[in-house]
Amino acid sequence: MPAAVQSDPPASPDAEVIIIGAGPVGMLLGCLLGERGVRVLLLERRLELPSHSQAIGITPPTLQILSAIGLDESFVRHGLPIRDCRVHGHTGFVGTASFRGIPGGHPYVLSLPQQISMRLLAENLATYPTVTLQRGVEVVSVRQNEQQVVLEIKDAEGAVSTRQAAYAVACDGHRSRIRELLRLRTTRHDYGHHFIMGDFIDRSSLGDEAHLYFTARGAVESFPLPGGLRRWIVQTARPESSPPAGLISEIVHMRSGQVIAPADQLNQSAFSPWRLDCEQLHDGRVILCGDAAHVMSPIGGQGMNTGFADAEFAAVMLHGILHHGQDADAWLAEYDRSRRKASNTAATRAAMGMGLGTWKGRVMSHLRDALLRHLILQGPLARIVGPWFAMMTIPFNRVGKSSFAAQQMQRMTSLQEKDRPDVRPVLETIESS
Repeated sequence: MPAAVQSDPPASPDAEVIIIGAGPVGMLLGCLLGERGVRVLLLERRLELPSHSQAIGITPPTLQILSAIGLDESFVRHGLPIRDCRVHGHTGFVGTASFRGIPGGHPYVLSLPQQISMRLLAENLATYPTVTLQRGVEVVSVRQNEQQVVLEIKDAEGAVSTRQAAYAVACDGHRSRIRELLRLRTTRHDYGHHFIMGDFIDRSSLGDEAHLYFTARGAVESFPLPGGLRRWIVQTARPESSPPAGLISEIVHMRSGQVIAPADQLNQSAFSPWRLDCEQLHDGRVILCGDAAHVMSPIGGQGMNTGFADAEFAAVMLHGILHHGQDADAWLAEYDRSRRKASNTAATRAAMGMGLGTWKGRVMSHLRDALLRHLILQGPLARIVGPWFAMMTIPFNRVGKSSFAAQQMQRMTSLQEKDRPDVRPVLETIESS
């Protein structure tokens, strides 16, 4: 149901764009808008950056996006490139998914814990004079008219005030308060699979490769982390809200043969993947971005990177609307179309990968091994597996992949070139002739 459009007279804006949520997607959007000189107010409920590692995979398209703000080299310097993922089945080693053949300057998936990514984004965000970050506040109401969005916010002491902007972008995660306030229709699907993950001091001999173990009893996934650490993810038969100490180590040894000491474990968390799709990704002047717009299985690392691509598109779109007078309705319609197509594809791929890896029983395990060995990893599909998992073949993985967006970007570039002091006299001569 669309939010009610108010007829209030426009108030003095606090920014051109208000971003709700200073997670990785919200901060990237703030940086991309700040790079373009857009006045941004970023609102965040948490007082500090998180200290716990969450998402870790940074794909090549995301690194290309980060290059626009000069952060790609910093991410790579702090991260660890994963170039190969070795897959083990019920009958032994079944093949390797390699990223080495991916075109471009980043033929790998970068392993970088989310708290490091967020720290690097926060440091970059602070360099933009047009961007302000306000922590310790929560949005409690949203209303909008034809000129602006008005947000009512509450601080830690309970004091209520308002903030106004031409547009607002909800980057407030899978439990999005903004999505609830707008009463946007969603569809949710719970997959019925359960996992525990934990980061360990890495004393294995697995090196810089990722390793997947698909067994008759359940899956184990293992990814190297920078700083001599390794993440282990184990499938469980039921949800484990408070996993007992040593459970990950026990399951890893039973299914993979790898020995990881419980004393080397640094943290752990349990999760049960689910999917959520929004019927629309904007309501008037309020735009959804990242997990506020779509939730997908974290197995495969598709979610955060899809959110980063949302942020790139939203930044170009808002810059075009606000600073170049481009058609807002046309831009928003294209954002909704292309970003829903991208997120639907990514979510479906994440579900397919998780589904194949979680088959149980001897019969299904033998079938999976045959598919992986003779079709997917060493058969006719082997050439496309690396780009597939690295999100190189996701539709609209960059804003320029949209023909509409590419045309609008070209118009912005042409206008900027026309206004350059060294180019303007030449253009004026050409136009007069």
